[in-house]
Amino acid sequence: MARRAALRVLYLALLPVLVLLALVVAPVLVVSSVASQGRVWRPETWKKISYGSRYFRSSFRGRLGEVVDVIDVVRDRLILMVVVLAAACGAGGLAVHLLDIGVPAWLSAWLDGSFLSFLASLFPAGGRLSFGGGAALVLAGCTALAALALGVSLYAWLASALGEATRVILRYGGAATLFPDPGDAIPGGRLVLCQISDLHITAGGREPYEIEEGSAAWPDGVSRPDTAELTGRLRRLVAEIAAMKPPLVALTGDMTDLGEEAQWDELEAALSGIPASSQVLMVPGNHDVAINVGTAPDPYLTKRAEREQRFIEVLTRVERGPFQPPLHVPARKRARRRLRAIAGLYPRRLDLEGGIRIFGLNSNRYRSRFVGSNAIGQIGGAQLRRLARALRRGSGPVIVLLHHHVARLAGPISLNDTFMIAMDGPRLLEMLAAYQQKNPKKNSALVLHGHKHLAFFGHYRSKSGGRVSVYAHPSSTLGHETDGHLDGVARFAAIRLTEDGIWRVETHPLRPARSAAPSPPAPAEAEPTATEAAAS
Repeated sequence: MARRAALRVLYLALLPVLVLLALVVAPVLVVSSVASQGRVWRPETWKKISYGSRYFRSSFRGRLGEVVDVIDVVRDRLILMVVVLAAACGAGGLAVHLLDIGVPAWLSAWLDGSFLSFLASLFPAGGRLSFGGGAALVLAGCTALAALALGVSLYAWLASALGEATRVILRYGGAATLFPDPGDAIPGGRLVLCQISDLHITAGGREPYEIEEGSAAWPDGVSRPDTAELTGRLRRLVAEIAAMKPPLVALTGDMTDLGEEAQWDELEAALSGIPASSQVLMVPGNHDVAINVGTAPDPYLTKRAEREQRFIEVLTRVERGPFQPPLHVPARKRARRRLRAIAGLYPRRLDLEGGIRIFGLNSNRYRSRFVGSNAIGQIGGAQLRRLARALRRGSGPVIVLLHHHVARLAGPISLNDTFMIAMDGPRLLEMLAAYQQKNPKKNSALVLHGHKHLAFFGHYRSKSGGRVSVYAHPSSTLGHETDGHLDGVARFAAIRLTEDGIWRVETHPLRPARSAAPSPPAPAEAEPTATEAAAS
C-alpha cells in the first residue's frame, strides 16, 4: 500500500517536472540555434545564451564520458544498433519460450501497479511466458539497464563537478589579497625587461575564441581582431620594444588562442623582430597548453599532450638565453615522458646583469576535464620546492613570471575569480615575502603575470612583514577588460629598477601606425598610463 502511494506521488510529480524542464530548455536551445546564424550581428543577449548553451552541453559531455560515447555510437550506427537490439529481443523471447519459464505472481502484481502496467497483460500471473512476452521482458531489461547507467553517470558527473567547484571555492576563500599601490612616478631606473602577454594569436583569419565564441565585447569603431589585425599589432609592439633594446623580453602566457600549430607559426613570424641583443623568456598559458573549448570539448585531455609537446618545440626556437635547466625535446611517441618533460622545465632561471634573478613558472599544473574550469591555475608543490631551493642559493632583486593570477584584489568577491586564480598562489607569495624579509633593502620581489586581461599594480604584505609587488598585464593585443568589455588598446609593459631597489612598471600603449619607422623615444618622453607604479 505504501509502495503504491509512493509510486503515485512520484508519477504525479514527474510529469510537471518534465513539462517545466521542457519549457525552460526548449526555448534556450531554439534561441541558441537561431542566434548562432548571425555570428557578427547577433544581439548581445542572444550571444550569451548561445555561448551558455554550448558551455553547458560541453561540460555535460565532458563528465558523462562513456555514456555519451554510447550515444554517439547509437547516433552514427543507428540501423546496426536497432538490428542488434531486435536480435537480442528475439533471442531472449525464444529462450524464454523454449525454457518454459513461468511468471511469478509478485511480478505481475508489481507491473499492474506501475507505469509499466501495459506489460501486465503479457505476463499473466502463474502462466507461461509467450514468445512476445519474453521479447518484451528483454527489451524492458535493456531499457532499465540503459536508464540505470545514464542515472549513475549523471550522478557521478554532478558529484564530481560540485566537488571540484567546492574545492576551488574553498581554496579561493583562503586566497591572498592584493591592495592597490599607485606609488610615485619615480624618475629613472634602468630597464630590466619588457613584458607582453595574452596575445591570443589566431590563424586562417579567425577571431580569438574569447570574442568569437565567448562573451567579451569588442569596442565599436575598432576593426575586429582577426589574424591579420592581431599579428599586425604584435609586429608593431615588437618594433617599439626593439627600439628600447631591453635586456629581456618576457611573454607571460596565452601567446596563441588554442595552441594550434598554425597559430604558433604566426606567432614565431611576428616575434622575428625582437633584437638579437635581447633574451627571450616564455611561460605557457592555459590557452597554449590546457584550453578546453565548448565547441570541441576534450574531456579526456587527449590533445593536451600534443599541445605541451608543441609548446616545447616552439620554446627551442623562440627562447634565448642561458636558461636553467637546459632545454631538451623528449621522444615524440612517449606521451608520459612528454608530460614529465614540460613539468621538469620549470622554473626556468635566468641571471641578468646587476644580480637580478628571473624565474619563469608553469602555472598550468591543474588538469581539469571541464570546459568551465580549464583556466584554473596551479603551480604545483614540486615546482615551488625547486623555486625555494633556488631562492636560498642567492640574494638580490627577484622577478617571478607566470601566467595565472596569484591573489585576488581587495573588495567584493567575484565568483568568476574563483576559477581564474592559481590555487597555490598564496604559497608562492609567502615564499617571496619571506625571501624579501631576509634583506628588505636588497631582496626586492616582483611577480608579473597576465591571464585576466586586467591591468593593475598592487602589493602583498604577509603577516610576518614581508612585502611582494604584483603587476597584472592586460592583453597586449586585445586590451584591458572591464565587466566583459575590452578597450581594444594594444600595449606592453616596461619594468625598471631604481638604485634604491624600487620596482617601476610603465605601460606603453601602442602608438598610431606611421608610414616611417618611429624613432626610439627618450626616457622623458615615455607616456606611462595610470598603471604606472612603484613599490619597494
